[in-house]
Amino acid sequence: MTTETQNKQFLLYIFSILVVFVAYGFALTNFTLTVDSESPIYPHSSLELGRWGTNLVRYHLMNGLYPFFTLLFGLVFLAITAVEVTKILNIKGVFSFLFCLLFLSFPQHAYQLVFTMQADAIPLGYFLGTVGVTFYLKESKTKIWKIINLVLTVIFIVCAVATYQLLVFIPVILYVIYFFTQIDKPEANIKQEFKKAFIFAGLLLISVIIYLLSVKLFIKTANSSYLEGYATGNLGNPFVAFYNLLVDNIYGKFYYGEKPFVVTTICVLLSIIYFIKDKTNALLKILIFLTLLIIPFSMSFFIRNGYHPPRLYVGSTLTFAFIIVFVLQKIPKQFYNQILFTGVLLYLWNVFFVTNLFYTQNQIFKHDLEIAKDINQKINQFEDFNPDTDYVYFYGSLPESNHVKLALPNSEVFAGSLFRWGEGDNWRMINFFRFEDIAYYRFMDDETSFNKVKDKFSTMPIYPEKGSIQKIENVVVVKLSQKKGFPRYDWEK
Repeated sequence: MTTETQNKQFLLYIFSILVVFVAYGFALTNFTLTVDSESPIYPHSSLELGRWGTNLVRYHLMNGLYPFFTLLFGLVFLAITAVEVTKILNIKGVFSFLFCLLFLSFPQHAYQLVFTMQADAIPLGYFLGTVGVTFYLKESKTKIWKIINLVLTVIFIVCAVATYQLLVFIPVILYVIYFFTQIDKPEANIKQEFKKAFIFAGLLLISVIIYLLSVKLFIKTANSSYLEGYATGNLGNPFVAFYNLLVDNIYGKFYYGEKPFVVTTICVLLSIIYFIKDKTNALLKILIFLTLLIIPFSMSFFIRNGYHPPRLYVGSTLTFAFIIVFVLQKIPKQFYNQILFTGVLLYLWNVFFVTNLFYTQNQIFKHDLEIAKDINQKINQFEDFNPDTDYVYFYGSLPESNHVKLALPNSEVFAGSLFRWGEGDNWRMINFFRFEDIAYYRFMDDETSFNKVKDKFSTMPIYPEKGSIQKIENVVVVKLSQKKGFPRYDWEK
């Protein structure tokens, strides 16, 4: 590598870090306690989901989450990943900058990064999956080094999947894109590229098997009920359901911030026309681009409970950035200024959505804080209340109308309130009070005490009405709705 090339790559790293910092500037400078981040970090955190990679980062390396730094760490690794992808795909010059600009700002990332408890682990996993592809494609001078690179490929992909299972899509989609870049060359050896692809698919399968074995053999607390819950249900014909969902996604209508994806869909159509006119391997190229359009959303085909959070579509960021850049590369060089202007506009469009999402979540968080302070003030009015010996029990969850004016449409977790998420989780609410240093209530874990108050729930008014907070013997009950919340114990049901 020449000094000039090193300088250009260094500049691209700096550019990518600055770009992603600007995109998430509001989130970095306005800490918001988001859903799932209020719970203390325990030695077994994330292990029950089989995510020992996240546990390694969250508990063993970081020992908790930190305002600003946790997200900062994740953004830096996301920026490094973007540059690594440009190297794999051999995207050079101004187009490498455009790729990083689009990849790093696409709002789908936000739906992962909003979970502070994994805002560093997920980008790190993204990076590991990307590096796995790098090692596979690395040229080896000797047979020993080739074997070492293949082993490292498996190790890095296993670590990526162990961080977040759906990150398995990253090496898959990245390699499909790489495969396209290879057959798009005039001197392409199609047979050789298919051979390489099949070997990589085999390594990918080995990686998944090793991950599953690692969970089965070493993670005794792993529980598949959460993940299996997505596949439980009956919503009619799965092909029709997936088709409808796919159409919404490729039109950019499925979740807030996805609108720019319609540009990718348009670029796919333009590319198909280009492939037909060019004729060289046209059918294969068309199939690859259609695959890139569909595969990021393919996980939804297997979901039967009707819940499709945008964070599932981790590979859509690669599809979004690459296909747009591919089309821009076909524009004559005399239009470079217009190309750059188009890239900047798309970036600003993405940043607009990302900023709105985090601003909305911040407003809901502040609203929750005010409610928590009001509840605490009313609880402290009980002269005989002792937080060391008395329990506090939140019954139900606040209605959606409580914060609907602050929420954006189809923004999933960004519209979530700690007093509503998870159907009203008593454990979540207690931890929210503790994290924000409002109060350190005693969590209801005693069946005898619960039985003393359970018959009172139906007759109590709903918060904030008078009488919605009552102290009954050694239990303070805060009734948030008529419907009971998420039960932690069988005796709560």
